[in-house]
Order: sequence, then structure tokens, then C-alpha cells
Amino acid sequence: MNGQRYVLANFKMNKNAGEIKKWADQILQLMYKRREKIRVKIGVAPSFVHILTAKSLFQGTDIMVGAQNMYYEERGAFTGEVSVSQLKDIGVDFVIIGHSERRKIFKEDNELIEKKLISAIRYGILPVLCVGETLGERENGLTEKVIDEQLKAVERIPDEMMKIDLVIAYEPVWAIGTGIPAKPDQIAEVINKIKNKLKNKFPKISVLYGGSIDENVAKEIRHICDGGLVGSASLDAQKFYKIAENFEI
Repeated sequence: MNGQRYVLANFKMNKNAGEIKKWADQILQLMYKRREKIRVKIGVAPSFVHILTAKSLFQGTDIMVGAQNMYYEERGAFTGEVSVSQLKDIGVDFVIIGHSERRKIFKEDNELIEKKLISAIRYGILPVLCVGETLGERENGLTEKVIDEQLKAVERIPDEMMKIDLVIAYEPVWAIGTGIPAKPDQIAEVINKIKNKLKNKFPKISVLYGGSIDENVAKEIRHICDGGLVGSASLDAQKFYKIAENFEI
């Protein structure tokens, strides 16, 4: 069972307003050149300061605009954070939660990520929950244990919220920027376990792949997953759009 297909661009801490406008122009030109509508949902997550710029550039199009992070409280004395209610107020469509860089660099733990996940759902923002193991964890046979622990956040979603669309992005940390590509059978094994674990509770679940994706990887794994969360390759509009096309089925 496959969910809705998504290809999402994560700009991380890249691009200023002018560069985003140029990227948007290129993506829209590519979309309008097609004879038929692309069969994946495309989204982009710029830095917080450029979300409104992206919203204005993609107004009236099918392209979703998301955030790379959020804080779970509605308001309060949390200097430097951006609240879930503020994201909702400016029309954010999706939010990336628990990215490996948030877990590793900013020490976000599963408890905090769970609060963010439930808060995003409560506000009607599509959550994109990232899970994945490090190289050491994979080498020690801990992949399933680590991902099961990270997915407890999903299992604790209240019953009344179970009918939501839910997106999981499997990102093997050891395959990101290391030059060690994940093999299709390795990706399929984990994604199938995620789907089997969650599909009864969340029939609309989509599981994306997020580990150093290029257009060749996208074509190779498009039947394994429901799309991709794209990092560095998303910065080039033409490369990103080709990746999106290669995830079509």
C-alpha cells in the first residue's frame, strides 16, 4: 500500500530571497512546460526568514511551502524559537520534525520531537518526521531498535488524531554526505518495516527516503518508497525537478 507521493526540498541554511525567487521561476517554468500535471506533490522548506517570500512566489500553484523546524508551544518566553501557531498563521503547509541534524547538532531527543509532532498535528500542519540510524548503530545491528524508539512518537499520537496524513522520512545518517550510498535492498527493508509497523493505525502514511538523493537514486528506488526528502540536490532547481519526475509512478 502506497501513500500520497511527495518530493520535498530542504534548503537548510541556504539561499537568500533573490536566489529563492530564481529557483521558484525555474521550477514553475519546468512545471508549465509539461503536457500533464506531475504526479507527485512538490514542496519546499526554506529558512524561516524566507517562508513568506516562498509563499508569495508559489501562491496559486500546487507547490507546498514548509518549515524546517518548529517549537511545540503556542507562545511564550522561548527566545529564538518559532512557534507552531506562528507557522500556522503564515500558512505553512508542512514542517520537518526530528531531522538528523536537529538530533545530532542541536541534541533534540525523542521526547521533544514527540511534543513537536503532536503539536503540528493539532494545528493541522502536515508533519514530516525524520527517523534513521547512524553508521555505528547499523554496524552494531541496532537499526530496527533505533527506529522503533524514534517511532514511539508516532505511536503516542492520540486516537482522535489517527485519521491524519502522516509522512515519515527515512534518512540513514550514515548515507548523508559520506559517500557511502544506501543500497535499494537496505532502504526497502527499513521502509517496509516502518509501513508494516504503522499502516494499521495510520492508513494514509507516506514513507519517503532522505539519504543523498540524486535523479538516478530516485529512479532506482521509486517503487520502494513514496518519494523523497531532498537536501543538497534540491538547491539546483533543474536537478530537483528531475528528481521529482523520477519519483513518479
